[in-house]
Amino acid sequence: MEDKLFILRVEISASVRQSTQIKFNDLRLPETVIDALQKQQSVSVRPTLSGKLKEFLNGLRIEQRKLYEECTINQGDTHFLHENYFQDAIDRIERIRSSAAKFNHELNELWSQEYERWANTVSDFLEPLFANDDDPESLKMAKEAYLTLFPTKQEFENPIQVFVLGPNPVFLETAVDADDHPLAQAMREAAIVNTTEVLEAARQGAADRACLKAAELLDDLDVRVASKVGERQTGGGKRRGSWQITCENLELIASHCPGFETLTQLAKELNEVGIQLQVDNAKTKNDAYKKFAEIKSSIRKELESIVSTRDSSAGLETLKKSLSLSGTYRDLISKIQEASSEEQLDELHSQIQVEKDVYEQRARHLQNLFEQRAELIKSASVNLDDVIAEVQAINPTSTDDLDF
Repeated sequence: MEDKLFILRVEISASVRQSTQIKFNDLRLPETVIDALQKQQSVSVRPTLSGKLKEFLNGLRIEQRKLYEECTINQGDTHFLHENYFQDAIDRIERIRSSAAKFNHELNELWSQEYERWANTVSDFLEPLFANDDDPESLKMAKEAYLTLFPTKQEFENPIQVFVLGPNPVFLETAVDADDHPLAQAMREAAIVNTTEVLEAARQGAADRACLKAAELLDDLDVRVASKVGERQTGGGKRRGSWQITCENLELIASHCPGFETLTQLAKELNEVGIQLQVDNAKTKNDAYKKFAEIKSSIRKELESIVSTRDSSAGLETLKKSLSLSGTYRDLISKIQEASSEEQLDELHSQIQVEKDVYEQRARHLQNLFEQRAELIKSASVNLDDVIAEVQAINPTSTDDLDF
């Protein structure tokens, strides 16, 4: 698998100043106020010079994060790309570059408007400070000082830059001749040791995230009856559903980490049967109901298998709790539905709190069942004749005319 992995790094930056800090002294505040703010370690004002530059950079960085999250696994700032996602990553990088070029062209066209907005910002925070000042020259000098901070029109021609390192193979080819380079062997040994350490850490982190995703999926399936499956789970139109996202995440992780292949396949089948549950055809829907129950059972069995074979981690411990509480959850549903007294409900309430601390979604379902049962028991203990007699006994001493 190692010869199919690549290291990838994408950097998005701006070659011009993006913001500036307005110091407390610049605001001409009283010395006592400045001292008090500095003692509290307050941060002075830091306005953005160009709103459009910030907006465009944020948009590109969102695409950068999507590239990393949907195509790579990582350890810190080191991102590993599997060959299955190589072309997808290249396509995304090209789109980022294309968007950056488009944004740079727009920024060049918008320079005058952005400069005017910055000039208005400068005036808004400076003019009130010089309102009672008899020296207009001071205000003019202050404005000029802040206006010079804005990038020139020439600097705005190509301010956004995209740099890409790689994709480089994780492990380099062995030299045919050891004399090709005096350090060839030492370089290869160092590269293998260092890269393998980072790669293994990335795989462990990815496996941990897979366990967390699996725990979330199990939590959802515990309360998701087939009749309640919709586009929110399977996706539709331009929106990705939660099951679809889980499936894609697991598929990415499984390409790097052995042991999650079966779970990934089951997640795919779950997403497909979820779509079938939403069709109008009666036979298709009926078959999908049966398949849905089978997949839920298979996912649980596969997760139990994963738990028994993997080393401990935060995600694995969460998955263990989810599997353990999943059984408790079903027991609590039965006990709540069978409860016949407030004493029994009091005892069940403390058990619900344990569930609630771990998984909110299951807990909400339990809490709703609990409240419904409590209302039913309370209603059953009320004597209807007493209520009617109490209402009949009401004897108003005065009446008021309504104003409508």
